[in-house]
This record gives sequence, structure tokens and C-alpha cells, in this order.
Amino acid sequence: MKKFQKWRKILIGTEVFSFLLIVIFLFFSKFWGALGLFAFQVVYTLLFLSFWQAIKHKGIQMDVEISRVLGKDAKYALNFGDVGIITYNNEYVCTWCSDYFKEHDIDLLNKKLTSWIENMRSLFEDEADSIIGVSNNQVYEIEKRPDSQILYVRNITEITNLKKELSLRETVVGILTLDNYSEYQSYENEEMLNEINANLRGALISWTKQYGMFLRKLRGDRFLVILNKTILDDIRKNNFSILQTIKDKADRMDVSITLSMVFAYGTQNFLELDTMLNDLLEIVDSRGGDQAAIKKYGSPAEFIGGSSEKTSARSKVRVRIMAESIEDLMKDSGKVFVLGHVNTDYDCMGSALAISAWAKSLHHEPYIVLKDVPRDHQLQETMDHYNKALVERHNIVTEEEALRLFNPQKDLLIMTDHGNPSISSGRELLALQGRKVVVIDHHRRSEDFVDSPVIAYVESSASSVAELVSELLSASSSTIPIYEAEATLMYLGLLVDTNRFKSHTSERTFQAAATLASWGANTADAEKELLEDYDSFAQKNEIISQAKVFMHKFLIAVTDQPVSRTLLAQTSEALLKIKGCQAAFTIGVNEVNKASAISARSDGSYNVQKIMEKLGGGGHFAAAAYETEDLNVYQLEDRLKQALKEEEEKES
Repeated sequence: MKKFQKWRKILIGTEVFSFLLIVIFLFFSKFWGALGLFAFQVVYTLLFLSFWQAIKHKGIQMDVEISRVLGKDAKYALNFGDVGIITYNNEYVCTWCSDYFKEHDIDLLNKKLTSWIENMRSLFEDEADSIIGVSNNQVYEIEKRPDSQILYVRNITEITNLKKELSLRETVVGILTLDNYSEYQSYENEEMLNEINANLRGALISWTKQYGMFLRKLRGDRFLVILNKTILDDIRKNNFSILQTIKDKADRMDVSITLSMVFAYGTQNFLELDTMLNDLLEIVDSRGGDQAAIKKYGSPAEFIGGSSEKTSARSKVRVRIMAESIEDLMKDSGKVFVLGHVNTDYDCMGSALAISAWAKSLHHEPYIVLKDVPRDHQLQETMDHYNKALVERHNIVTEEEALRLFNPQKDLLIMTDHGNPSISSGRELLALQGRKVVVIDHHRRSEDFVDSPVIAYVESSASSVAELVSELLSASSSTIPIYEAEATLMYLGLLVDTNRFKSHTSERTFQAAATLASWGANTADAEKELLEDYDSFAQKNEIISQAKVFMHKFLIAVTDQPVSRTLLAQTSEALLKIKGCQAAFTIGVNEVNKASAISARSDGSYNVQKIMEKLGGGGHFAAAAYETEDLNVYQLEDRLKQALKEEEEKES
């Protein structure tokens, strides 16, 4: 109505002018003229006020009838479909609306439409062609007619409620697994098994009955459950409390059994659900168990829990079988191409060199696809030190060179120290149809894992891939020549990934170190290779001095200066030595590619991998990382803090 304010000003002006004329007429004793002018002014004022009231109550009919706006047939169609029409002005005020709104007791005329449904603003600002909004517990779908100031409105409350009800009744299929249960079965201790069954399996059965789930035992440690979305939502509200219940009961019994749960829904295709469950089981197992994974068809999986490190299930028999399987695959292939990850470190390079030597011992032509790939500067110094020996024994090539040599039908790809194609040194090779892939990794598996690997040897309980590869080579029936250069680089991988054997170690880590020493690893030189120069030492201490406590148990240090990934990791490890720090995060600019990077370390009581996964990175329980070119270091710090808060809220 603001566009008609000028008429009100004209009325007031006319009234003032008439009053002055009447005064003049009276002054000159022109009584009849004054009376006539007064009568005219009264009639003029009454007519104007009548017109104004008509505007106020009926609105400005920019298009008086729907039929004039859309055509006669469209009018009948809209009435039949129970669709309302609104016209509005440039200030988003309703200037006219169809009878639909009167019939539904909605008073919009001459009112701001955003006061009715707030998110309608996105329609007016061309952010959307249609929206769904709520007013007085009613749900409306509102669509804007292109190139006009007309809106169509439809009440979809009933449809929305039906969809919601159907969604809540949607079938969810799940698998519950007692991690490490089979180990206790192998002890053949009936008394212990009876106690485990009574306390752990009994608690699980009671929990499923409490929520009304269908439960069937598939084997001693595995159960099938069928439920609906409503039950799943209730379980999520309680943050899957059964995970902690099983853990607490197992602790009191002094057994290392935890619970893993996977749930799939979102499709009526049972074969798809079966595939989703099997994929989730594999991922959860490689991530260490003690967690729940939920996947809706077509959406990313969500992981809840995972607050304990995985107990190693790596037996000597399993290692031997894996070694034989990989060796047979090499023998049946042509050339072997070993792929590492970008920002190559000691563990990646050392294991790649060892696999290359393994393939060569089987009289196959190996290629390491790590030439011109960004790498840690300390690694580069070590590579320069052993350059002559490495050049003589290994073929290190670029991906472009590898693509010219690679035959997808005959040759073999081996991914070491990673399973995610997006960070691989051979992304284009992995994208080729018909390629054969083997994965050897120690990081927790994520949904970004490479498609269709022939063999996936992923052990998150291992300290490093150097540990895994040293065991595989020891279990091989072939004689594999490993010299000082390769053994020292693998040993350096062990040193760096365990922070000089201070974290994430097991008996097998030290056995691997002894094996590498027997193969010629120069442990003294290895220690010298990791010595810091004065500038790095000073820079690390400067970053440490800027660290701040967050949420009483985390330390976050940020620098906007270029630093190496090794320095970021060393800073986080140094911060962990501060009393009360459960996890440390160091953020800086990667000196190689200028991306913002985080190195995360924990004391073993907090899962930093979950936090890095939230951001888009990964790793394993006590050591993880993330890198992005889209944010500066301070924006990345804000995202990290938000992720930590969200995780804390979820856990609490």
C-alpha cells in the first residue's frame, strides 16, 4: 500500500488549500462561495475515504480474476487441485489472493508474506523456485511463477505426515557382531564361554527385546536384527548405549570383547541391503570395531562410537596366507606397479621399495609410481643419500610413464600405505577398467576405499605398513634380497609412525624392527636422519608456545607459516607430553603444496581419526591428518573446533 501514500498526501494538501480558500471567502464576506467550497470538500473527502477503504479491504486487484491471469481452464484446474494464488508487490506485500485463503482462514491481504512463512524470502531473492514452509502446524508448498509476481500455494500437510509415517515404518536390517569372540571360542574353555554368553550375549538379547527388534543368531558371535526407522531413531537418541554396556561387562570379566553394529535401510531391494551390510561390516572391522555404522541407500555412512583401539587379529597363519595370495597374484601378472600416496613419507616409500624388491625376486618387472610426487623433505634427503643404490635396483617412474607401460588385462597395481584413490600417486591407473588392485594399508578403512580390490590387507592394529610388509616378506617362500637402503627406509617408517616406539606399538612392532635390523637397516643413521636442524627446532617451539587449550582436554596450535608435514606431526607429539592433554592438533601451511594441513595425535584415549574424517581426512585411532586448499589455517581451526564440539555433544 505504500505506493498509494502519495494520494493521501494529495488529499491532505487539497484539504489545506480548500481551508485557506474558505477563510479568504469568509474574509471578503463571500458566504455562498465559502459554503459551496465547503460542500464540495465534504463530498470529495467522503469519496476519497470510500475509495481508500475499498483498497484496504479488497486489495489492489492487479488481475481481478484468476481466469484473466492464467486462463479460464487453468482457473478450474487450480480450484479442483485446491491451489491458492497470491500476487505481491516489490515490497513482498500481498496485493491480492484467491478465495482459497479465505476458505482456509488465512488473512494475507496487505501483509508482508515473510511474516506468514519466513523462508519465503528465498523465493523473492531468486534463490529458489519453490519452497516448503510451515505456518500454524500446516505445511505448504509454495512455487513462484517465472518472470512474474505470482505465487502458487498448496497445503501438503497430509502428504508430509504420510511420508514421515512411512519413513518411520521403513524396514531397517542390521548385523550385530561380538568382536574377538572367536578367539575365546578357540580356547575351548567352557566355563569362560558360558560366562561370556550369559553376560554379553544375554545383555545383547535383552537390549533387542527392550526395543522390540526381531533377533536371530547367525553364528556364535553374530546376530541378524530387523527393526524399523522409529526404533533406530530411539537407539540413536540413546547414543547406542549398548556399546558401552558390552564394553563395561567385558572389562569386569577381563576379556577384550567389544560390540560392532551395522544398519542399512533406504531401499526395498534386499540384495542391495545385503551388499550394504557386508560393506559396512568390512569397514567397521578394519576401523577397529566397538562402534555402530548406519547407511541409508545413496548416502554416506555414519559412524558412532569407536572409542577403543582394535585388538590385533593378525595371526602368523593369516600373514602366511596373505603372503602366498599376493605372491601368486604377482606370478600370474605381467608387470607390477607400486602406488604410493601424495606427500610421500618414509613408511610409504620404504614399503614401496620392499614390494618392488619382492616382485623383482619373482622375475617380474616392477615400477614404483612415485617420481615427481610431493614428498617430505627429510625423506628426500635420505633418498639423496641412497640415490645411487636405489637407482640401480628400482624403477621409479611418473604416472604418465606408467600409463604408457601399463596393460590393465595383464599387469598388477599394488597400493601401499593408502586405500583412497583420491590421494594416490596413480589415480588415472586406478580409474582404468579391468585393472587388478592389491591394497596393503594400516589406516582405518573409510567409504572412499578403492573399488573392487582383488586383495585388501588392511590392519589398523599395525604400527605401519613397514611392519606389515616385513612380516609378508618373512612369510614368503621366495628369497627376497633387501639391502641397507630399503631396510633403513622401512625402519625410518617404523620410527616416524610410532614416534620412536613411544606410541601405537605392539610385540610385533619390535619384532619387525629386529627383522629390519637383521636385513641391514642402519639404525644409527636412521636416528641421524630424523635429527632436526636449528631452524626447525626453533620453529617447532614457537608453534608450541602459541598452543591453546580447548574444551579442557585438547591443545590446538596454529601457524600461518609454511612448514613440513613432519614438523606438524612432531609438534602434535610434543604437545601430547603436556599433562592433561588427550589429543593435540597442529595446523599449518604445507610447504610443498601451500594447502592448509592438520596433524592430529592422541594419547590413545581419544579417537582423532573420527575428527579428521568429519573434516574430510583420515588416518587411524591415535594419529590422523587432513589437508585442504579451500580454507586458510584460521578457517580450518574454526572447522576443527566445531567438529570437536559436535563429537563431544554426540558422545554426551
